[in-house]
Amino acid sequence: MSNENKNQDMDFEQMMEQRIRENFATPAGGGVEISDERLKEMSKKLPDWSLEPPTTYQEWLDCFLMMKGNRTSRDKAFAAASTGTFCGSEATAVALQKQLVETVNAVLDRSAKRFIRDVNECISFNELLQINVLFRRFKNDVNNTLFFENLFFLPQNFRTELSESVKTQMTRFWNDTVGFLHDQSLEFLNSDLEDVLFLIKRIHLF
Repeated sequence: MSNENKNQDMDFEQMMEQRIRENFATPAGGGVEISDERLKEMSKKLPDWSLEPPTTYQEWLDCFLMMKGNRTSRDKAFAAASTGTFCGSEATAVALQKQLVETVNAVLDRSAKRFIRDVNECISFNELLQINVLFRRFKNDVNNTLFFENLFFLPQNFRTELSESVKTQMTRFWNDTVGFLHDQSLEFLNSDLEDVLFLIKRIHLF
């Protein structure tokens, strides 16, 4: 790959990193950065085959923690959370909503960064067909974070606003990435990339 191409990829990655920071900024002290050691410790406490739907505030915190782990733990956590319940004080409910928002932002931030990194690697190594797989995987990651939409113990306006925010931000991020790939295919007359874009444009993020 030429130095010019590498510089363009770096410019794109820097641009998307900035977009990620703008979209998923977390309040100071939010505590969304979780150490690998803590995740491993939590994983040991959970059965390999299942994760019960959370009901208490602490169980929800544990579930949020697992959402920030590896793909296996994330899938279990999202599946469990989608049928979770909650019964607590008003103050605890407000705290839970804050933790939920921070978790959604943290998961999207991590997924977006990994997605851009992997797309750039595919371009660098000319593994263009793999980009379609990455888009589909990223779509699943994004849609997983909408698990809260059917948690009816949460206020309707909270669920609606958070859902609209996620969909607006991620649609813009998705379109920016597709736009970059489209520009690359035109600039370098890359028919293979055009073929991949044809497949990607048939994927509906939501």
